Amino acid sequence: MAHVRFFWGSFVALFLVGVVVALPGAALPAWRARYGVGEEVSWFFTALLLGLVLGVRLAQGERRHPLLPAALLLLGLGLLGVALAPGFPLVVALAFFLGLAQGVLNVHGNSLVGELYPQKRVELLNRVNVAFGLGAVFTPFALTLLPYAAVLGLGALLAWVGAGLLWQAPPVERGQRGNGGRLWPFLLAVALYTGLEGSLATWNRVWLEHLGYATATGGLLLSFYWLALALGRLLLARQVAQRPLFALKGLLVGVLGLLFLNLLPPTALLFPLVGFFLGPLFSTLFALVQARFGHRALGGLLYAGAAGSTLVPALFAHLPPGGIPLGLLGLVLALFLLVQGLEREEARA
Repeated sequence: MAHVRFFWGSFVALFLVGVVVALPGAALPAWRARYGVGEEVSWFFTALLLGLVLGVRLAQGERRHPLLPAALLLLGLGLLGVALAPGFPLVVALAFFLGLAQGVLNVHGNSLVGELYPQKRVELLNRVNVAFGLGAVFTPFALTLLPYAAVLGLGALLAWVGAGLLWQAPPVERGQRGNGGRLWPFLLAVALYTGLEGSLATWNRVWLEHLGYATATGGLLLSFYWLALALGRLLLARQVAQRPLFALKGLLVGVLGLLFLNLLPPTALLFPLVGFFLGPLFSTLFALVQARFGHRALGGLLYAGAAGSTLVPALFAHLPPGGIPLGLLGLVLALFLLVQGLEREEARA
């Protein structure tokens, strides 16, 4: 029974990670109206990143209790504080604590599920990460339909429920190492994946506008893209779990095909389907690293993901609109070759 409670607690934790990730973009209209901010929003991202780095570092230790429920309590207080903040400087200060909580929840919310169900690690990590996608989709919709303070208050309440579910979470299992091997290709693969995911979400909309599609159309397709990521994790989890690296290689072939279609105006509207094939990548790579290298390696994985999601989309800012789809194809091809190399290394071992 405790396993079930911890699984759903992890689900709540990863849902709230999705909420925090989607919050700046979703709350920007409210922040402009309340505080008159513009470029100052970059301070929020900086504080969030600093907190995230510290949170991941703290989560590399062996104790989950009381760190994990405390992170959820802190996240709830942070969301409530953002909802009631009289000025934007306080929102920025609270972003550090949101990032700190996010880092802890991202590591332990995933690793706990992987340890509870080691024989079904790949499948269940993909399923529990559906929560992240739901949180990312829920936040902009909720902030469009409901009052700003009510949505953040609801998030705070959910965080405190999650803290109760994860109370007395077991410590990290010691000596958890498999065949090992080289860690760096997995780190690079995660950096490329998060860079690709973020670049698609940020810059493919610009490419669609370059093709002549309305801005609103790009926004709608972006919502479908995030939803497709969640559906891919949910519906492909069992198939990917059978032969993980082989399955990821096949999924990347599908992504390449769709991104070739993205070059053509009539078929560029199929872009959201890319998310369905990309969905299982992060959770599967996370599961493989946990099984082969143990818990302490997961911090490096999250750092690689943070670097990729920040630096790669920033590089795309220097491309002309016509270069965006070619850059995306280059990223997928590099990721495919890297996964293919990992599969061959596994076969030799």
